[in-house]
Amino acid sequence: MNTHNPVISSKKSSRSNILCIKFNQDQGCFAVSHEYGFLVYNTNPFELRVNRTFDNSSSSGSGIGHIAMLHRTNYLALVGGGKTPKYPSNRLVVWDDLKRKNSLSIDFLNPILNVLLSRMRIIVVLKNHVAVYGFSSPPKKYAIYETIDNEHGIADLSTSYPHTATGAYSGASLSSSESLSSSSRMEKYQILAFPGRSVGQIQLVDISPAGQEKNLVSIIKAHKSKIRCLTLNRSGTMVASASETGTIIRVHSTHNTALLWEFRRGLDRAIITSMEFSHNDSKLAVLSDKNTLHIYDLSFVNEIQNASSDFTNFQKSHPSNRYHILGSLPLPIPVPNYFKSVWSFCSINTNKFHTDNSEDDSSLNDVGVVGWASNDSVIIVWKNKKLWEKYVIVERKAETNSEDPNSNSAWDLVRFSWKRLDGFDE
Repeated sequence: MNTHNPVISSKKSSRSNILCIKFNQDQGCFAVSHEYGFLVYNTNPFELRVNRTFDNSSSSGSGIGHIAMLHRTNYLALVGGGKTPKYPSNRLVVWDDLKRKNSLSIDFLNPILNVLLSRMRIIVVLKNHVAVYGFSSPPKKYAIYETIDNEHGIADLSTSYPHTATGAYSGASLSSSESLSSSSRMEKYQILAFPGRSVGQIQLVDISPAGQEKNLVSIIKAHKSKIRCLTLNRSGTMVASASETGTIIRVHSTHNTALLWEFRRGLDRAIITSMEFSHNDSKLAVLSDKNTLHIYDLSFVNEIQNASSDFTNFQKSHPSNRYHILGSLPLPIPVPNYFKSVWSFCSINTNKFHTDNSEDDSSLNDVGVVGWASNDSVIIVWKNKKLWEKYVIVERKAETNSEDPNSNSAWDLVRFSWKRLDGFDE
């Protein structure tokens, strides 16, 4: 087990708070925006690749409130924010980092709350609608979808093709741009998910050229309360969601809106701050404002129907979600649904790693963003602590009679390595 010492600087940060953290489409990189510009890091191994600082002496300011990467190309979507915004909060700018200048911009009447990019589309999330544009100059508006009040800018976009590493980050600058119109790169199927016009609903649309010609919209009645967090898998076949209550996570099929899984996070309310499917869709990582990371097994949905062995052998070789003991007992009275819930197969409260190093109690209420380094390792990037962490899923054999084929096994999350974010020290 790797127990790297954390890289901690004793100097105070010369930068203000991080304003936005977002992984790119394959989670191989992530971008961080702050009061003076933005940085781009390689996810694993962790490494600072790009550091852009804007001059805040001019009237335009320097703060970047929202950022989104276009895979590993030189294009990034930027929205002004912070104490001295570089751009108005209602203006989207596509930044060409190769030329170090704005490539295109779109102005709106209201503040922008989120931005999603693909090689063909620009999606802008506002409080009451989602706008879809073509990635061209000038941008062409394709569609606008109304939503319920979406003050958190909740939305996600799938990519339906395997990403190749051409145009990867190199040195201190972004790579030269990839062709946005190449036929070999065209997305044939791209699902956009966002809150619907009613409480608890998720709206799904295919924004690929073929999908927009059909103009089909699917509605999932996912929760009784407002949607607080949602995420799509890469292929756009599954969508996971949590409501403002934060006790239940549901996974639906995007093809027929069927409920595939219902998971229990806990009994008390919590805000689900980030969720992400693993690369092979076998697991779902869920992080809450209680700083607890849960991992749920999805392999039954994806693999058991095609498994060559029987279900018993399949269970022995895969992580298994937990169930309450009362849910399986033959009781003479009805058992509440709580005891029939499906729980994560492993979890960890990350607060135990942060208490000693935190400067104040507010860091314990930090907001983290999750991504997958591999199908068995999860990355968390924390806003307030400016910290990168890697957690690895490891098997823990039961201590009772290890030679017994029916012996149970459990799984643990282990903090494998951690580092402070470079680029924030004086």
